[in-house]
Amino acid sequence: MSASDAGQAMQADAVYSRRREKSDAMRRRVCEAATSHLAEFGYYRTSIGKIASRARVSQGALQHHYGTKEELIAAVAQHVLQRSLKWFSLARIELARNPDAFAEIVRRSWREQFCSEDYGALLEILTASRADEALRGRITPLLAEWRRMIDAELAELLPATDRDATDLDAILSISRAMMTGLLVHDQLLKDDSRIELVIEKWIELARR
Repeated sequence: MSASDAGQAMQADAVYSRRREKSDAMRRRVCEAATSHLAEFGYYRTSIGKIASRARVSQGALQHHYGTKEELIAAVAQHVLQRSLKWFSLARIELARNPDAFAEIVRRSWREQFCSEDYGALLEILTASRADEALRGRITPLLAEWRRMIDAELAELLPATDRDATDLDAILSISRAMMTGLLVHDQLLKDDSRIELVIEKWIELARR
């Protein structure tokens, strides 16, 4: 390859890289806007047009990346599940270093994960998927991959604890189910003191 050809190839790669970065930034911007809208207004009051307006992009530009509402919602689910994995991975590292951090991690999980826009949006998506076969078909594989990655994180944690894999999985599943229930029921009642009491009691039980 001549020096001229090599220069053109490098220039083409640079152009492609900039376009890819711009495309990725657009996708993140749309997913962030959709997450906020879902958490605030719910699945059935969410549309391509409303998300485009919230993201401050044209509907045509949005649909260049996500042709249908189902495609967009699946992308949002993947977006928030990936962030959940990052949170859990950091928590797993903290627990591996200091098993006594369990209580504070459970408390932070409630504040930082379950009370977040991410989980509000995911809850809307999961609820809608129960009655929407097409959406369920897109979301189920994402959840399966999320579960596989969580199992891998738990396996990494095993050497630092006297629990076995079944125990850790049960503790995580019960925590998730409990906090989802608190979010759906008790938080609607604005009963923060009861929520704190339940979380502290769960920490006591899980420690045993």
